[in-house]
Amino acid sequence: MQPQTIDRPTSATARPAVSSPAPRSLEWAPYAAAAWAIAYALGVRFYQAAGGTTGLPGTFADPAAMRRASLAAGVLILLVGLGALALVRPWGLRLPRWLVIIPALTGSAYAAAHALTAYVTKPLHALGVIQLEFKGWARLEVDALIRWDLLFYEPWFLGLGVLVTLGVLHHHRRTGGSARARRRMVVATAAATLALTALSCAQLVA
Repeated sequence: MQPQTIDRPTSATARPAVSSPAPRSLEWAPYAAAAWAIAYALGVRFYQAAGGTTGLPGTFADPAAMRRASLAAGVLILLVGLGALALVRPWGLRLPRWLVIIPALTGSAYAAAHALTAYVTKPLHALGVIQLEFKGWARLEVDALIRWDLLFYEPWFLGLGVLVTLGVLHHHRRTGGSARARRRMVVATAAATLALTALSCAQLVA
């Protein structure tokens, strides 16, 4: 009879390889940014350019100039919304990557800093800590202006900044960019936003 061999347990057991989950798609973000911007351009800026007064807690010293400024802002914001589609539509792939990403992140930092500056300075004004100057108004309800600003206008700026930044991350990924480079872009955009916020607050308080 041949001796039987006994299988000895090994010190390490084989474990099945666990694959890391695929990164969640941000394809929705550029569409959301475009819709966000276009809705604001049409529903707010063009409405006020046509003489609408909802959201305006007072009267302007020069109403015609205000309507022209609102129309110009609406056109610019409409273009921003259309430009956000470059981050997701095929025609955006025909443009140099930097030509799409740098203006988008610059606009994101500006929009977010616009909101953060208001969130810092307007409550301080309401509390009497600082004194802001509101130019161009013939009559103004300051408390109502601050409420409209903090609860309606500035959330739009902040939301646009976030959505465009997420759209940039999607475009960078679809054009073959690395995850490390995307992390650097997020850090750089956040730093630029904070720097612009600090600069704007200092100018308003000075």
